[in-house]
Amino acid sequence: MQNFLYFCSLIRKTMKKNILLAVAMAVVTNLCAQQLPDPHFENWGDKFNGDIQLTQWHGSNVSQAGFKFTFLYRKPGRTGYCAYVTDRAVGIPKLGIGATGPGYVSLGQPWQYLKGLNVNGATAGTEGGIAWTHRPDTMSVWVKRVGPKTADEDFHLLYYAWQGTAKSSQYKNKKGTATTTERINEESDIRRATDGNEFGTEQPARQTAEGWHRARARYDEWTQIKVPILYMSDSRPTMCNVIFSAGNYPAFRANDGLYDGNALFVDDVELIYSSKIDKLLINGKEWKAFNPNSSEVQTCKVQGDIQSAKDITITGLRGTGSLTNIKGETAHFKGRKLDSQEMTVVPGEVNGKPWVITVTAEDGSKITNYKLRITN
Repeated sequence: MQNFLYFCSLIRKTMKKNILLAVAMAVVTNLCAQQLPDPHFENWGDKFNGDIQLTQWHGSNVSQAGFKFTFLYRKPGRTGYCAYVTDRAVGIPKLGIGATGPGYVSLGQPWQYLKGLNVNGATAGTEGGIAWTHRPDTMSVWVKRVGPKTADEDFHLLYYAWQGTAKSSQYKNKKGTATTTERINEESDIRRATDGNEFGTEQPARQTAEGWHRARARYDEWTQIKVPILYMSDSRPTMCNVIFSAGNYPAFRANDGLYDGNALFVDDVELIYSSKIDKLLINGKEWKAFNPNSSEVQTCKVQGDIQSAKDITITGLRGTGSLTNIKGETAHFKGRKLDSQEMTVVPGEVNGKPWVITVTAEDGSKITNYKLRITN
């Protein structure tokens, strides 16, 4: 009998250990699943014009009229390897044909279109991305930015997400007129608020989020830049794309202000998921005195006829803000409402016990508790 009981105890311990292990593995898998592929740029494979290339990211390399020009290179990084992209002159100088192109790397596919040798009709961009359903709040990137004209040209760190499929067939070319080429999920047909296709989008997608940092700066040492991600929809996306550009990424199909030799080192990309509330709405109105960093009891006086907890609705928003594009136009992002999996509310009493709000980061990495006393 004792042996039997010992055997049963051993089984229970083993099952408990296995369950805990399974839960731990599920958490780790969930955390890993909410990061971008190869965020440390360690996976290199095929070559382009003799230069080894990333397997899950794509460089803005150019292959035209039998000539090849590399824009993406592998370099020693902050940790392991890194992606190095550089602006460079392309073309056939002997024929007087050429231009400087932006060096960038993307999860989507950079494309260039030139019919024959008509440089004035040349256009370029990025289409596609990866399947994606997550909603990060910040993109952290480590960079070095060097070159002869870093003070004269923007570099770009860009994240955007969307639902649906965008299609169009006309894009601005070097001359400023339209070049016809059909594209699916082209960046300018998705980012219509900040970098819209000047010749219109025939079938728009529904952009849900964007994080965009651009600056004219030089960083000789590894520098961490955190890019806030703003939201224009409560919905989850179906796709996202990321672009890291050494120079004037063809926003609005820019064809000047590009400088040969301006370069960007990129390493250790991380998506950060917050457990904070940016803005708190009480009965649909923003409470401007709310402190998202306080764990103390905060008191809010609510106007109107409120008698009990049923008269109170509390909403948390995140990802509100504005972005100004290269034309000086400002797009406003209303943010997104935190859903029931991220934010729970334990009601309190008017003029009495405080409400308790618990916010969990989408990847489960952190939790923040708020206490709110409501008075009338």
